[in-house]
Amino acid sequence: MRKSIIPPDQRNALRESLVAAGRGVLSVLVGALLMLGYGTLQFNGLKHAEAMDQAQIGRNLARGEGFSTYFIRPLSVWILAQRRGAEGEMELPQPDISHPPLYPALLGSTFHVVGKDGLKPPEVKTPEVEGAVAKKAAPRAGWPWLARIVGWRHWSVFFFAVAVVWFLWTVMQASRMMMMPSHVPRHATGAVICALLGGLFWTKTVAFEVGPAGAFTVFGPDQWIVYGMGIPLTLLNGALLYAIARRLFDRRVAWTAAWLFGLAETTFQFALSGLSVMLTMAWVNAAWLALVIALGWHEAGVRPRGSVAMALAAAAAIAGAFLTRYAAGWLLLPLCVVVWRMWGLVRGAIMAACMGGVFLVVSGPWLVRNYLLSGKCLGLAGYATNEHTAITPGGTLQRLLDPTPALVSMKVVWAKAIANASTLWAEPWTASYSVVLCLFVAGLFYKFRRPVVNRFKWLATASWVLLFMVWCFVGFEPRPEKTVAQADNLLVLLVPLVAVFSAAVFYVYLDGLRVVFKSVRAVIVAALVLAVALPLLLRLMGPAATRMAYPPYHPPLVSQVASYVEPNEIIVGDQPWAVAWYGNRPCLWIPYFTQEFFTFNDMRQHVAMFMLTPTTLNSRLLTEVLSGEWGPWADILGFLKFPDEFPLLHGRLFVGADKHPLDWRLKSPIELNSLTGGVHMLILSDRKRWR
Repeated sequence: MRKSIIPPDQRNALRESLVAAGRGVLSVLVGALLMLGYGTLQFNGLKHAEAMDQAQIGRNLARGEGFSTYFIRPLSVWILAQRRGAEGEMELPQPDISHPPLYPALLGSTFHVVGKDGLKPPEVKTPEVEGAVAKKAAPRAGWPWLARIVGWRHWSVFFFAVAVVWFLWTVMQASRMMMMPSHVPRHATGAVICALLGGLFWTKTVAFEVGPAGAFTVFGPDQWIVYGMGIPLTLLNGALLYAIARRLFDRRVAWTAAWLFGLAETTFQFALSGLSVMLTMAWVNAAWLALVIALGWHEAGVRPRGSVAMALAAAAAIAGAFLTRYAAGWLLLPLCVVVWRMWGLVRGAIMAACMGGVFLVVSGPWLVRNYLLSGKCLGLAGYATNEHTAITPGGTLQRLLDPTPALVSMKVVWAKAIANASTLWAEPWTASYSVVLCLFVAGLFYKFRRPVVNRFKWLATASWVLLFMVWCFVGFEPRPEKTVAQADNLLVLLVPLVAVFSAAVFYVYLDGLRVVFKSVRAVIVAALVLAVALPLLLRLMGPAATRMAYPPYHPPLVSQVASYVEPNEIIVGDQPWAVAWYGNRPCLWIPYFTQEFFTFNDMRQHVAMFMLTPTTLNSRLLTEVLSGEWGPWADILGFLKFPDEFPLLHGRLFVGADKHPLDWRLKSPIELNSLTGGVHMLILSDRKRWR
């Protein structure tokens, strides 16, 4: 019989590692079940414009149309035309220059798997004969070899078999005491990941067409964005948080920090939002973990090459965060400062320069792509500081066909930053993170024994201040109702690291109380976790969410109206992200000036339909329409008074709670009695396409 290669004094450590791995797997299952239950009760579709925008880019990637978009911004039309020198009809779908690539690429990969290679481009009807057989629009050249690999039918069996064999081998090695204790977590993680991948490839084909209103519950791809990506990424962040805390402190701090992060309702809402926040957070946490390992090895004087490699890996992870959300790239600055301090003046400067080089090598190809298309390395993101100012409120800048007169001075940008700082400081964006933040602030006045821990405490503080300043200058979009998840929230990226120090400070104070009985200590820890989890528990005990996120998003109606238009035609509307995602049609955001609408229709592309939804119809007349960013369209939005030269004459109103359609000709009067139920949507077309 083969003897164990583990010395007797390490067997207890192996047993403890096995127990910890079992607890970890059980915690992942409990967290996943909690999030699934929360999503079943509260998720009723995507609510954020950015989530729908990136989802439709991912779908275009999955069906071989490249990194393109159906959400057309007038500003991007102007930029692309200036770069190419083209004045004629624009390209559809349009190359996207608004978002970084990693999150849409991950979405596209998921869509390709759950779509089972059944994603098809929109169909174009032959114009010769009405009702003729539809022809499929030719997709752009993609990567057919990759599609064939991903589309292999037996991936599910393969991954399940690998997971089972891996698990049995781990159990056999552990039972014979032939495994190092440090190897247990990676083996447990590998087996779980293989099982999850097998389940992903096993799923049935998901329909990418919105069903009728009577049978509609939640759009299938929306569910996969949340359940197939949002929840697994959140669990991954919890695991990375545990690994960081385990390196800096002990196991009890790691478990408490993981539960403080995982049971906060704000975490759940970000997981169900469909935003790229959780993927960005995973990159940032991976960078922190790599830096913890690098500094630990450097402090102990072991593995000098390994510590350098891990520091460079941290810079590469920050580059991944930058390619998921541009503003996260600012975290490279405090990262380099910490490395500089640890490695000394000269060597530290060389290390910081090498980290900057790694960052540029990883992100450089994408920056070059943006520059070749738009003349700007960040595309439309380079205009972020000019948006949401007193001169360009809301989406004014992106709705301009020529932004030159609207570019603001530094004085206006500074005034915007001051106003944002005041607003963000008073905003309840922290929600259930409040207890965690209070403990973290208390920890600023406590000096830990290990220098690495103190450096990371000040790294978290400096990163927090830096991202707050960036957030103030970049600005933010208003949050949807009944959620604290926000597309532009940068501070939430640091919550896992903050939770680690909050748990550590809590145990410092708890140990200072010298509580002898373990049961009393357990009750105190449970009270802390309960204080963080209380908003989540109250939401679970409350009523379930409505069937749709309406107002303003009604996917069946948006899809129905968009189907009146051919894929090679264009819609102009106030909800272009929803039309692009649910309607699968190109949609131009309503230009800021009415004259720009006529210019676009005459010089760029014939407009087939004009659409207004509750996004603007539900706006307040005096403050948001007459004197807000929709001022040039005030007569139309407030009183349905269109200019005489408006090119679209055939209209349809959707009135009342049941969205009853009411036909209307533009220059004919409307009977006010027929509008008593309220206008929920208005469309104007060049002909009665709904026939």
